[in-house]
Amino acid sequence: MRNLFLLSSAALVLGVGVVDATPAYSSAPASKGATQSVAQDEVRLRGAEVFIDDLAKKAISFLENPLLTQEQRRAEFRDLLLTRFDMKTLARFSMGRYWRQATPAQKKEYFKLFQEMIVDVYSHRFDDYKGQTVDVRKARPEGSADIVVNSAIEQPDGTEIQVDWRVRYKDNSYQVVDVIVEGVSMAMTQRSDFASVIQRGGGQVQVLITHLRQ
Repeated sequence: MRNLFLLSSAALVLGVGVVDATPAYSSAPASKGATQSVAQDEVRLRGAEVFIDDLAKKAISFLENPLLTQEQRRAEFRDLLLTRFDMKTLARFSMGRYWRQATPAQKKEYFKLFQEMIVDVYSHRFDDYKGQTVDVRKARPEGSADIVVNSAIEQPDGTEIQVDWRVRYKDNSYQVVDVIVEGVSMAMTQRSDFASVIQRGGGQVQVLITHLRQ
């Protein structure tokens, strides 16, 4: 499981799980507008698949490069997170309803600490990589804004770990907003963990910030 988090770069964090979104089909002939819409949807789905395939290849390239130092791998990982994951959405979702309670200063510090936490936690797991590969299989629309890309992390022993990537097209690029591992949303898991920390601290956001500082 930990190996997968490396490749997805995140187990991190957030989203809302996977929902069956199979489109309904009509026997009536499609209009020209409908045909164009279907073609555009196909382009979006294919774009998301290519995006995830490229993300996985970039992750594997620095994980298996013996010439890179640990700090260089850490820098590559940080760049992957900041350019391929919607970190602002992930951080806000992880804090859940407590986001509204946070002051602007708390939000600013929390966001910085959140990013550092992700980099610190997963960079310590780089040595767990043992030649796993990512097989991107298919994509489907999820609601009006997102696409879920299905893939499998293939282990050297032939076993597979099913991984769904929730992708959103935002600011002229695709960005990951959740990673669902064997049906478990990393976003929801992170949100639950943070909520537990805050609740144990009496419902104060500052308790979470102090926790992340450590």
